[in-house]
Amino acid sequence: MSSDPAREEIKQLILEAKGPSNAISSREINEQVDVDSVGSFPQTREIVRELLMEGIPIASNTNGYYVIESEEQLADYVDTLDSRMTGIAERRYGILRAADQWDGDIEASDDHDVL
Repeated sequence: MSSDPAREEIKQLILEAKGPSNAISSREINEQVDVDSVGSFPQTREIVRELLMEGIPIASNTNGYYVIESEEQLADYVDTLDSRMTGIAERRYGILRAADQWDGDIEASDDHDVL
């Protein structure tokens, strides 16, 4: 678990961000709580993941994190996640195919069985 005071502050900020139009960004969270010195806010994101896994229905969009308030919001967010998973699977297939067909050298490794 992450540091208790910061975690509780982040939890309160997230709980106040109800619905996608009230999303709060990692940057905004960090400006108020100051848990990250890195611009990608890894500790903030980790705390948000912990809160999600503990049962707070936290979603995200391009504006930040928010608590889901309706089944419609949940369905929209699940659709977004499904689309992202499909895109990642397509990129995975694409890179493996491209590496297999590549004329250049890709050094093989005894530790991996990807090529």
